[in-house]
Amino acid sequence: MIQALLLMAIYVMLPMILMFSAYEFKTAITLTFVIFALNFLTFWWELAHWLDSWLISALYDSDTHSRWNMIGIQNTSDDIIINFVMGTMFLVLPAVWMGALSWAGIKIGGTLENGMQKGTTESKQAGGKAGEAAVNKLKR
Repeated sequence: MIQALLLMAIYVMLPMILMFSAYEFKTAITLTFVIFALNFLTFWWELAHWLDSWLISALYDSDTHSRWNMIGIQNTSDDIIINFVMGTMFLVLPAVWMGALSWAGIKIGGTLENGMQKGTTESKQAGGKAGEAAVNKLKR
């Protein structure tokens, strides 16, 4: 549900973001990476869910955790720690993924934009020289 709402918000704001950025190539590439990262969040949530269920079953299905605790000597702090760690994995894994792909999108978008600008300078100079030659020819 959260993923769908985030994707909806990005798709609704996409034309405005592109318009306010003056249709820069860097912005388009960055938004492409953000949309891909949002679509891929399902994997990270499922991985965190799998780790959560696997670690819980590994912890509770062993002989160290019996279901019958008469003396109260079982270590409940381990239970609290593993529940806290697994709960944060549902937030940390997607946050690291989104941060990494957003950073990559910004860097790749900037590199491609610079390459496109530098790639057209020679054509621009050649066109300028041809224009000057035509104007000089017409002036004579």
